[in-house]
This record gives sequence, structure tokens and C-alpha cells, in this order.
Amino acid sequence: VLPLLTNVKTALAGQNANMRNALKYQNTPSGDKKCSNCSHFIPGANAKALGGCRMLPGDTEISPDAYCNAYAKRA
Repeated sequence: VLPLLTNVKTALAGQNANMRNALKYQNTPSGDKKCSNCSHFIPGANAKALGGCRMLPGDTEISPDAYCNAYAKRA
């Protein structure tokens, strides 16, 4: 059973390459603009963990230090 659970977790991770390209996603911040302070960001398990984004459906590998053109500062 354990190998099956490992494979399921791997299958759940993913990137939405088409939307990343359309939104010009980059793995580095743009000044003080970064995913961790964006209203679209869905945080991971801790402050350094990868998370998700409401603008990138199905993408579970968003870095909290990344940036894209959909950035909207969290209120």
C-alpha cells in the first residue's frame, strides 16, 4: 500500500505550463512583488513550501518567492 500512496502524491503535483507562459511566471520576485504576498496565492504547508494559485488551476508547484503578471497585492 505504501508505494501506491507515494505514486498518488507524485501524480497530484503538477504545473500548468500554458498558463505559466501566458502570465509570464518566473521563479524570482519582481522587487517586493512575490507570490507569498499575492491575493491569488494558496500557501503550502509552511512559509517555504510550494503552494498553488487561483490563477493557475491545477498547478501545485508555485514558489512563494515567484512572480507573474497576475500579481495582486494581498490586502
